[in-house]
Amino acid sequence: MTHISRKTLRTFAAVILSVLAVGALLRARPLPQNSRRLPASLSRIEMRAGNGLANRQSGSRANLQASPPSVSYSFGLIDVPFSSDGAPFGINDLRQMVGGYDNLDLDSYPADHGFAFKGKGFVTIDYPGAPQTAAYAINNSGEVVGLFVDNVTGHSHGFKLVGSTFTQLDYPGADDTVALGVNSDGDIVGIWSTSSTSANGFVLSGGVYSPVTVPGAQSTYAEGINKSGVIVGYYFDASGNSHGLLDNGGVQTTIDYGGYPDSYLAGISDSGLMLGGYGSPTTIGSTLYIWQHGFLYSGGKFSSFDVPFGDVAATEPYGMNNHGEIVGGYVDGAGMTYGFYAKATP
Repeated sequence: MTHISRKTLRTFAAVILSVLAVGALLRARPLPQNSRRLPASLSRIEMRAGNGLANRQSGSRANLQASPPSVSYSFGLIDVPFSSDGAPFGINDLRQMVGGYDNLDLDSYPADHGFAFKGKGFVTIDYPGAPQTAAYAINNSGEVVGLFVDNVTGHSHGFKLVGSTFTQLDYPGADDTVALGVNSDGDIVGIWSTSSTSANGFVLSGGVYSPVTVPGAQSTYAEGINKSGVIVGYYFDASGNSHGLLDNGGVQTTIDYGGYPDSYLAGISDSGLMLGGYGSPTTIGSTLYIWQHGFLYSGGKFSSFDVPFGDVAATEPYGMNNHGEIVGGYVDGAGMTYGFYAKATP
């Protein structure tokens, strides 16, 4: 599995979690003085497109408009209290969150430890014996999925966590596997690769792995799945541009924000509301970002949003629940990175 050197968004300002727990609007507090300048990743797990195939994707493309529906957003900041570096990657309907924190020893993945926040505080999630763990999604039953790093081979494996029981997940024949999303039925999506192939998506349902790939794409990422089994993610074309992907029973549709070369989808609600981002290659500090804005997409229209905390150069959402609550990260003009929570209200 190939990786890029850009880290996942990890350094956060403070948040009053008791306010978050009762659903009130969070207020931004001053950014910490000891915040470190950390680059952002191309994806939540720092995977990149490989050489891939030469042909362009031949599936259908949505006829999209950029005129937004009427949506208002309220924002807040998130902090993992026992670490200066932490990122929320997923949120369920109970406002339980999962993510990762610290990256002190290894740089291939975004975190040394996973975490869960379930209303009573943060709990560390570490796969037994693994040097690195990250938690990417949680469903309403509390099932958590993510990745851990093998302490012998250095390769990644997916995992699911039910209660206190871990189960290792490996796509058949893969060197590396990562679980990125899980729906209410326990169906899991993610990515896999070998030493000679780029990332490809998968869905695990009923104990059976099935591929999720876009014909002609360099690489395909399956990031989210709803209760109907509709999958969202993104792919990189032969020119290296990213495109949002909707996969409904194998029927694939490209979802691109108009007028920009790069888009992605990160999540989909049970009603079909989609979360993603878009942008153009932009250097912030010394790091190249291809996505700088978030969006919600429904009914052929987008609602674009940016974190409103002053000097914000890039906003990248990672997860969403069925109540329009979003978690993700943002970058300021100096390249500092922070986490956010948002509530979208029609």
